[in-house]
Amino acid sequence: MNSELPELVNEVLRKIGRNILMFQQIEKGLKLLLPYIHSDASTKGINSFRKYRETAKLKTLGHLINAFIESVNYDIIDSVDYSTIESADYNPDYFADKLREMVAERNKLVHHFGGSEGLHILENQEGCRTCITDLESQYQEAISFYKEITPFVFSVLVCLRENDAESNPKIEILYKRLKADITSSGVEYINLNNPSDTAWENTKIVKLLRLAETNTDKIGDMTLLARAGEFIKIQDPECTPKKYGIKTLKGVLKACDLFEITEIKNGEHNSVFILYKSKLTH
Repeated sequence: MNSELPELVNEVLRKIGRNILMFQQIEKGLKLLLPYIHSDASTKGINSFRKYRETAKLKTLGHLINAFIESVNYDIIDSVDYSTIESADYNPDYFADKLREMVAERNKLVHHFGGSEGLHILENQEGCRTCITDLESQYQEAISFYKEITPFVFSVLVCLRENDAESNPKIEILYKRLKADITSSGVEYINLNNPSDTAWENTKIVKLLRLAETNTDKIGDMTLLARAGEFIKIQDPECTPKKYGIKTLKGVLKACDLFEITEIKNGEHNSVFILYKSKLTH
């Protein structure tokens, strides 16, 4: 049985390192965002912005989170159109409490690991397993909260990306990273100003267009767009192209680039039939 102890100790140390890196990533994100959203930097000119940005680099997680909490009522936060991200419920008090919990968890890990027993807890298998359980629980809590707060932070980044005259490359990198995170989790992100930037794969209208392919009569191996439109109206009357910043279903097909499109002229009625089918994915 003692042969298991070194492996258990290594597992504890691995999880400690993983959790510390996770908290460091949170710090980096806050240091990047705060100069743009805190009134001491964002509303007092470029010199104040630069000074605040340099000062933020030296702050601890606790100070950064307190500054972030102070910022949630400022104009740049209020100006974000949260309706572009489906199923997002932003409650500043909830986030403030969760952020404070995160600081407490970080301090617990860095300053109080092992509780009253200290590192002696790693001298036996039971102690190691207790640490592993606690560290995994801490990590899962943080990951769960990260998934909740990511759409909120992403919304702020969308606003910054559209209004930052300096076009800070770090903002663009963080924007792309968080966009990948939220789209991979199935969140419906809609960019009304730039439909080509919408995460079309996750949108309800694309899902309904695909559902129509299996629930309406086909012409060959393709679906008649007019029939698909009728099907979508029955399934969800509020799911219209205008919700996505586009005038027609044909426009959605073109913007999302997820379907093959064919147009057939009807000489008798001087009209055009639009057919579509999902592109093959590899």
